[in-house]
Amino acid sequence: MVGALTQVSPRSGRTPPGCGAPLAGDALAASPAVTDPYGDSPAAPRLAGLADTIELRELRYFAAAARSGNLARAAQALNVTVSAISQQLRKLEGELGTALLVRHGRGVTTTQAGVRLLERVDAVVRLLNAPLGPEDPRAAPGGTLSLAVPAELAGALTMPVLTALRERLPEVTPIVKESVDGVADAWLLAGQVDLAILPDPSELEELHIERALTERIGVAAAPQSSLADSAQPLRLRELDSLALILPGKRHWLRRLVARTAFQRGVRCEPAFEVDGLAATKEMVRRGLGYAVLPATAVRDEVARGALVFRLLDQPMLAATYAVACAQGAPALARHATGVVSAALHALAASGTWPGAQPARAPAAVPASRSAPGQAAQAWLLPRVAAGREDIALATGD
Repeated sequence: MVGALTQVSPRSGRTPPGCGAPLAGDALAASPAVTDPYGDSPAAPRLAGLADTIELRELRYFAAAARSGNLARAAQALNVTVSAISQQLRKLEGELGTALLVRHGRGVTTTQAGVRLLERVDAVVRLLNAPLGPEDPRAAPGGTLSLAVPAELAGALTMPVLTALRERLPEVTPIVKESVDGVADAWLLAGQVDLAILPDPSELEELHIERALTERIGVAAAPQSSLADSAQPLRLRELDSLALILPGKRHWLRRLVARTAFQRGVRCEPAFEVDGLAATKEMVRRGLGYAVLPATAVRDEVARGALVFRLLDQPMLAATYAVACAQGAPALARHATGVVSAALHALAASGTWPGAQPARAPAAVPASRSAPGQAAQAWLLPRVAAGREDIALATGD
């Protein structure tokens, strides 16, 4: 997995990553206002409030082209001509004000805006395929079940969780999606996944959350670095002197570090922002910086001596992992939430997940005494799920 990397300049802040200009003639025709097929132009794509103008046929043609990666294959699947698909794609892109697909020698590639739109089309299709009548609790579970797993935990959790789901729900086909930038809760709210493993979960009334485990957070470093000289825990203040590699501001790890650092009066500013676990670990291995990660994320590298890991202390940093589904989720998703939660407990009990401890459920907080910004966060996340991710940055969380 390769993530987006941004290097931070000490003088002027963040230097935007170069995306490069597309080759001439590669982009499908779009509205004249569109200048960047990857959705980074000053004129933001209009991805909301278009229900009265977009036709179902446009979405069907776009979804077929995006999934197949080739207009000819999409046309064959839909039994239409390539020109018909091209015409509908141009119409859809004009209505949205952004490019959705980019042509190249092997077919077409979906842009960032196209990926977001395809996720919403898939969510609508799942809703249309759901039964209209009330659920029969006696009915045998079946169909598909989509699960979001944080990228930092995917290597350790995917196989055990899939095994547990297959044993307890043999008629269900699990679908795993890795959450790279900490948007799994937004996926749940938007109906894009059925359940999710959430690190550092937010208290949202729209979600049913079962807290499972807590795990210590620490610093990963190269074996040749000075941090390898000791196994003692690091103090949070010591991070100020390190070239930190941290994910973007929306990521749960970045929020956890920023929140704790602010409480202790520590800066903990990143030297690099990298939204991708594999890229982060490779940069650490090459000695370019230090990454704040859960122990699970680097257990294989530490075991073979490719990285060293030191826990954080004073204050101790720990992540709480929960399994969640939407409050109105079908009985199958609610049942699967318990199955996945039990699988996480089993990993800790067997020693497969060293250092993990059972999580305690938080005490209920009356609405009048809720933390400042909690209501705002609950208001913001549904809008993040609707595509207005930039709003979340206004909270500074």
